[in-house]
Amino acid sequence: MNIGVLLPVRKKWWKPVTLKTYPIEIDDSLNLVVCLLTVNENEVLRLPGINKRFKAKLDRILEDQKIWPILGHPFFNGLYQADTSVYGKAVKALALQLFHEILNAIKGLGTLINKEILVTGSSEYLEHAIEILITKVKTINILIPKGVNEPVEAERAFLETGIPVHITTDCDVVNRTGIWIKFPGDNFCFDALSRNIKGIILDLDSMKIIDTKTRKIFNICVEFSDKVKRMLGQQLLNTWEKNVLEGFILTVCAKTWNMSESEVFKRLGMRFSLFLDIAKTVNYNVS
Repeated sequence: MNIGVLLPVRKKWWKPVTLKTYPIEIDDSLNLVVCLLTVNENEVLRLPGINKRFKAKLDRILEDQKIWPILGHPFFNGLYQADTSVYGKAVKALALQLFHEILNAIKGLGTLINKEILVTGSSEYLEHAIEILITKVKTINILIPKGVNEPVEAERAFLETGIPVHITTDCDVVNRTGIWIKFPGDNFCFDALSRNIKGIILDLDSMKIIDTKTRKIFNICVEFSDKVKRMLGQQLLNTWEKNVLEGFILTVCAKTWNMSESEVFKRLGMRFSLFLDIAKTVNYNVS
């Protein structure tokens, strides 16, 4: 399988449209083909309304070389990919599925088996969290609003493992918890509780890690293996915002290989990483 990334090579003088390519072997059955398209300064002005003939010629070149789909450089103004947010959403979906691996990526957190963890969010995520965490942590506390049904998985987990899951509507549980996992669908009335926790908040809705002790916020991202990163090079890796190129490859491979994103994630040796969010850290206030 050949999937591509389209990058501009700018020229000062007019030249015919040419496309140079070189493949990078990501996997035995996957090549990421870097497509270098020559453009001149005058074309920069007309890219937002690029004509059909230009794109048709490029389409034929890509078809001949069996390169598809393709992720275009932001310079091309959505020539092949108008909305890259879909790839960030794919990474978020993966993070929700493999949230326990994000916990393992947090430096200084220690062994989870000795930790008491608080979990909030909509019911389907609570069920998933209990299933994953029940044998990995010391205690699971599930905080739900009054009037909300308790997750069924809590009783089933206790019967199978003998490990209790504490279901509560008492917000004071935050005061004695060092790790809080917030899934999407978290009740808005819990938002103010973040000022009471002294530890780590894994906010999977915003894809952030909040360390209330150091007053730092980290973005949750997916990274390629070191081997793949060396092949791609920093210039290519930094062309798009984090999670765009990674999400593109995850999404395409999952569809082509008929796998889940989590299976692709493991097959390609990818991992979760945390990057300091400087802008939000400066303004962060827990009080």
